[in-house]
Amino acid sequence: QHVDSKWVPSSSEIIAFRKALLNPVTANQFQRFVSLKGDLLENGVLFWREVQKYKDLCHSHCNNATVQKKITAIIDCFINSAVPPALQIDIPPEQAKKILEHRKELGPYIFREAQMTIFALLFKFWPKFCKFRSNLTSDEILLALERK
Repeated sequence: QHVDSKWVPSSSEIIAFRKALLNPVTANQFQRFVSLKGDLLENGVLFWREVQKYKDLCHSHCNNATVQKKITAIIDCFINSAVPPALQIDIPPEQAKKILEHRKELGPYIFREAQMTIFALLFKFWPKFCKFRSNLTSDEILLALERK
């Protein structure tokens, strides 16, 4: 849909994108696609998927130590990495700071704002990816991306 020459997504497009990110094959293809568009975008796909796994972990009522380990792993990998830059995903520094301040809170929402920011950023590439893959089989998608 277009409103004042800006693309406005429908809820079905948003749902389709969310399903695609939850599908390992499509997520991998999309991750390769966005890796060609910007440095941190590939990490954004990985971050979004890891946060989903974290939320599933929270909802499965596993022990607090396991939940805390997952929080620490996500933070060490994406928010406060030992490998420069410390922030490995494209979120505002204030969001990263907030996550670090709340890292001991074990609820499923610690990464919520950051995950929404990443989702919105990645979603901008979804229509281009759909167009790119529209004439290709699943196997051809990765081959075409390798060539690029």
